[in-house]
Amino acid sequence: MMSDLPNDLVEEILSRVPITSLGAVRSTCKRWNGLSKDRIVCKGDANQQFTGFTRYVNESTVCSMRLDLNEIQNEDVELVELSINKINKFIELELFQVYYSDGLLLLVTDEVDSKIVVWNPYLGQTRLIQCRDTEHFKYRYALGYDNNRNHKILMYNRKNCEIYDFKSDSWKVLDIIPDLHTNIYVRDMSIKGNTYFFYRGEKIGEGLAGCLLSFDFTRERFVSCLPLPFQIAKFDDNVALSSVREEHLVVLFNNWEESEMEIWVTTKIEPNAVSWSNFLTFTHFRIKFLVTSFFIDQEKKLAVVFGRSLSKQMRCNIAYVIGDNGYLRILDFGVTFIPSNLPVSYAPSLVKITQGQELSVIEEKKRSRLLASLVYSTLFVSFIIFFSFISSVFI
Repeated sequence: MMSDLPNDLVEEILSRVPITSLGAVRSTCKRWNGLSKDRIVCKGDANQQFTGFTRYVNESTVCSMRLDLNEIQNEDVELVELSINKINKFIELELFQVYYSDGLLLLVTDEVDSKIVVWNPYLGQTRLIQCRDTEHFKYRYALGYDNNRNHKILMYNRKNCEIYDFKSDSWKVLDIIPDLHTNIYVRDMSIKGNTYFFYRGEKIGEGLAGCLLSFDFTRERFVSCLPLPFQIAKFDDNVALSSVREEHLVVLFNNWEESEMEIWVTTKIEPNAVSWSNFLTFTHFRIKFLVTSFFIDQEKKLAVVFGRSLSKQMRCNIAYVIGDNGYLRILDFGVTFIPSNLPVSYAPSLVKITQGQELSVIEEKKRSRLLASLVYSTLFVSFIIFFSFISSVFI
């Protein structure tokens, strides 16, 4: 019996199982199910697979995304498989944006119900949070935590800035009104609990000012602008952010004028300090390509870059793999897919996000949609009966 195996052997088995088999592990027996919720298991193939979450732009729903990094450099494989699976738990949500930090996903719906959802995919827990503004989907968000590991949500626009505290289950208006909404051009990235934004400022001399704007969740303040490792020369120079295991920030700079793409990784990053190391520089990249998201493999020294072509001849289901010594490969995934959110590499987390009774988002949505369907059906039947009655009277 599986449940009778020694602990050491069970932990060795579970450590070799890939994260995609977590459901099978939990359904094996009660003991394995309990172990998987008390510690992180299923670490197998972690270095060979890119696993993340993003918003599936075609259907406005959250999906998991998995790519076999071993196959990327195998030139004999013509079609590299990109596995995309919609998350049925949230299939009823009209998803607008997805944010990520510390193993948690923040799902912002495009529905006027003033609610956002926090989800821990590893533990399967969800938490429904009521916003104070009915037009919550017009805000930007960031997810992080303070020095006490207390998780918080930043919600801001050019007129208002609020923060939600998981521990107190309450919103608080911050006494800062950041004039940032129009100057933050790419998605934020959470590193070690704090959030960093690419901020494009005013023109300075012959170049354009650009920096990393940091938000400190402990002090609940925008702290400082940190220097970037390159000079932005033109307004349309392309900058994108990514991360490595939420420990290092990664920044990509696509200089169209010089036909060059640079990728830098932080060796140190704090809200008030940063240092950089060059990861990769790819010259003669002559394709007009607007990078929207990317991730890197440090071991293979490769970058997989998604985006939109500025040429009408390119299809939107193509990504570039770039590497050392001018290595370039074009991937055709065979599906029409562009992540509308950065597919951040997912790391399982034991962060518990429920208080009291766990909220079932999908059931609430199903009930409301079922009620609406019943109302519409009743009205339709009533109309048919009324129309039949009127017709019989006049005939």
